Amino acid sequence: NAKGEGPAWANSLFEDNAEFGFGMRKAFKQRRDYLANQVEDTLADKEVLMSEELRAALNQYLVMRKENMHDLLLPKGRSIYHQIMEKLVPLLEKEKGDHPKIHSLYDLEDMFGRSSFWIVGGDGWAYDIGYGGLDHVIASEEHVNILVLDTEMYSNTGGQASKATPKGAMAKFAEGGKLTQKKDMGQLAMTYKNVYVASICVHVNPQQAVRAFIEADAYPGPSIILSY
Repeated sequence: NAKGEGPAWANSLFEDNAEFGFGMRKAFKQRRDYLANQVEDTLADKEVLMSEELRAALNQYLVMRKENMHDLLLPKGRSIYHQIMEKLVPLLEKEKGDHPKIHSLYDLEDMFGRSSFWIVGGDGWAYDIGYGGLDHVIASEEHVNILVLDTEMYSNTGGQASKATPKGAMAKFAEGGKLTQKKDMGQLAMTYKNVYVASICVHVNPQQAVRAFIEADAYPGPSIILSY
């Protein structure tokens, strides 16, 4: 958009999709922790002179971080951190020349906001070759979101029967109907008790699909959406 906000996309290997996205989330978290330490150090330094307005905004940000509300969302998916960032960035830009520590905070301005991390892959990855990594991510208690595009077959290689194929369905290598049950990914994720789990079909109920995305993003922990 006009503020420079939007999606950023990165690709890794097919089989380490979950680990790759998880690493991006951990790196982002570490950078935000570093920013919080820099803010705290700047506020504590009596030699750093700043306006009361800037000091109040930095204190508000620090309180949010110390209360571990780093992923709080307001209604309609709006982040309270973006409201704080909209106050802070103009003030930091105005006062960045007053002290090197304020300039350092200005250089980290993009970290004051909130970023949403989504790991996106198909059922061949999630149910099969990448399941070990996916299981590791949802067991991590980290705030990361997973979207599984479930076609119920190995679509990349021609539509063969897979672990995601329902029992009785006809596909390549299962012309007489698949003999085993479909792997219940949602039930497996729910055994951890702390994972947000949803299944959606945009064509059937687009309103429920949008609500599931907002709820998953707002949930303070791992989430997985199975999209059919």
